[in-house]
Amino acid sequence: MSESTHSIYKTEFLKGLLSRNKKLHLENLDAFVDYYNHLRHPADLYGLTIMEVINGKTPDKDFFKNQISEAKMDRVITNRAFNKCAFIG
Repeated sequence: MSESTHSIYKTEFLKGLLSRNKKLHLENLDAFVDYYNHLRHPADLYGLTIMEVINGKTPDKDFFKNQISEAKMDRVITNRAFNKCAFIG
């Protein structure tokens, strides 16, 4: 778990930047904890943050089912409209 969290800290949060001193590093760690717990939406929690789950929400794999179905239908309509464009050569 700690290796995974450290990887997220380096790649998602710091994005390859380095902490230049101890004070800045500690500030970055505090900000990362807030980001990780309140702003990050891991895929295995189906759109919830860690704090939402801790506070009692239950991850629901079907939560976005309707939105995904609607998006699929919209994509079909958009693709059909796009396919009406023809190349005349």
